[in-house]
Amino acid sequence: MARVVIVCEMVRPDPVGAAGRGLRAARSTDWRAKAKQAAATLKAEYEAGKRGDESAPQQIWPSASEQFEGLVGLLRSTRSSPTPALNAAELDSQAAEVATALSGVDWTGVKAATSDRTSGARRAMREMSDQVDWAKVQPVAAQVSSALIAAVASGQLPLGGGLGSTVVRTIVNHGGLAQKVADNIGEQKAALPPDFRSVIDTTARDT
Repeated sequence: MARVVIVCEMVRPDPVGAAGRGLRAARSTDWRAKAKQAAATLKAEYEAGKRGDESAPQQIWPSASEQFEGLVGLLRSTRSSPTPALNAAELDSQAAEVATALSGVDWTGVKAATSDRTSGARRAMREMSDQVDWAKVQPVAAQVSSALIAAVASGQLPLGGGLGSTVVRTIVNHGGLAQKVADNIGEQKAALPPDFRSVIDTTARDT
């Protein structure tokens, strides 16, 4: 019986491993070529399965740590080369997407992961927060940005699909996106996510 082995995309970052390797900036990705490569890999794995080959399958998508490194690289490029402003419809849609993602975060887990000053999560938070110009972010928007940074660094916010780039734009408050997320949450009469700015400030002083 033929066997197909698929290596699935991992969407929770591994901040400890990523921080330990210095969080190198991401290279640009040709996703069309990536899809072709994935299709070829799947075909090869299928043929290997028919032959009874039990060797380890090839990896198709980036590892969790590579995805996190890519996120940090995207933060850097977004800050240095801002993209065009979002129109009203895009702003509303992306704010709603991020607000929904935040509503599913286990904040107890985030706080636990970021409480240890020597943890990989704290190092990952520092790496991301260094890419934000906090002086230009209003308090409520900064609260949303800090919560996103903590959630991503602790591995509590999955970044599959296009959510990663949207989260990056929210963290840097591109086009007022972080403020729009806060407004969206307020309209739903839900509580804003916890404020992690004090954790970020403490981490910065520890460097």
